Amino acid sequence: MNRRSVIIVCIIATLLCILLGANFYFMYYLNAEEGQLSSVRALENMIRHKIRHLKPSYLNRNPRFFMFRNKLLKNYKMATYENASVLWEIANWWPHENEIYPQHDSSMGQLLKTLRDEPITRANNLPRGTQLKLLLRLSQQQKIIFKPQWYPRDFVVEGVVYSGKDRHAAEVYAFYLGAVLDLRWTPIVVGRVVNLKDQIYASADQELKNTIKIETDEEGNETYCLYGKCHYCNEDETVCGDDQHNIEGAMIFIVPGTLAKRRSPWQRTYKEEKRAPWEDDMTYCKSLKNKMETMRLLDLIDVAIFDYLIQNGDRHHYETREERVVLIDNGKAFGNPNKDHLDILAPLYQCCLIRKSTWDRLQVFSGGVLTEIVDRLSKQDALYPLITDKHKRGVERRLLVVFAVVEYCMDKEGDKMFKTL
Repeated sequence: MNRRSVIIVCIIATLLCILLGANFYFMYYLNAEEGQLSSVRALENMIRHKIRHLKPSYLNRNPRFFMFRNKLLKNYKMATYENASVLWEIANWWPHENEIYPQHDSSMGQLLKTLRDEPITRANNLPRGTQLKLLLRLSQQQKIIFKPQWYPRDFVVEGVVYSGKDRHAAEVYAFYLGAVLDLRWTPIVVGRVVNLKDQIYASADQELKNTIKIETDEEGNETYCLYGKCHYCNEDETVCGDDQHNIEGAMIFIVPGTLAKRRSPWQRTYKEEKRAPWEDDMTYCKSLKNKMETMRLLDLIDVAIFDYLIQNGDRHHYETREERVVLIDNGKAFGNPNKDHLDILAPLYQCCLIRKSTWDRLQVFSGGVLTEIVDRLSKQDALYPLITDKHKRGVERRLLVVFAVVEYCMDKEGDKMFKTL
């Protein structure tokens, strides 16, 4: 073989090696990616199978429910009060770490009525954040956040899980659900009907008045419409009063103390064409377990279960109080009753950890009683019913999914998945 032939053979061999190497490289990584995606799909199929074969105890009423029901109904029944300032002091004294209010306190019913009835003495825009909200002052200068109604109860928000504007009644529902599940990490919230003309505009500073439109029809009837001041607020999107100038809203008691804002490890990209690593990597939690305290991880798993039940898929950041996670801003819940976004539960099914106390509490409200007790607790709220029957069925359906995911994790990890922190 002459020199020229040897060179040609070497070139051909080199090209073949490059082609084979490139083929191996792309096949390896494409298969690895497909493997990750397949595991997510496999999990969904596994959960469907688990739901079909859940033990009767998950489907029937737990006998322990009745003991919890009576205590809850007594604690959250609205009651008359004499001195609002004393109740404000009590509520501002209550929080300890991330528990915003005690499990049982005779003042709770009085405080709820105080939030609903005390006169509004001052109103301002609250420009912090992306959504429209106001800062109100009630008697004795107690500050309250007010989120107005954008949608009727039966409005279905289409699109991705974080679509649409805040749902005011979701904030109230989240408060009662947190009380039932003993995740007392939400602000204290009540629904209230306020008069946009006589209570808001009459108490507003000039900046807020500048963001309220007053339109008069041919017959001289006035309509007051609010657009406020926030990241997405604009004059073309307004909340308007009815013919009596009334609007619904959520009255949110401001959590006392310093809150720190932190980026969620399960944050979405908010770009349809780009997925976050956790969305496709079923082993995502392995690295988190090595760099995050177990207490914080368990808090985030509790949050994931709570958010999944109400379908709040917009917790891109979370707040902590004294290094413990609190459930602030629950307004993106209850958008579409027909959809269950399983990926909200990723912290649970990827980490396969859960507090034993959380697991025990969830099982107390099996058999369709979870929404029943929240419904009874909120019966005196000005916005009752807070959600539609379709949304209630959605909550109960998702609770079964949580049971199925825990069963899936128990198959993998056994009892070591339950923690007592």
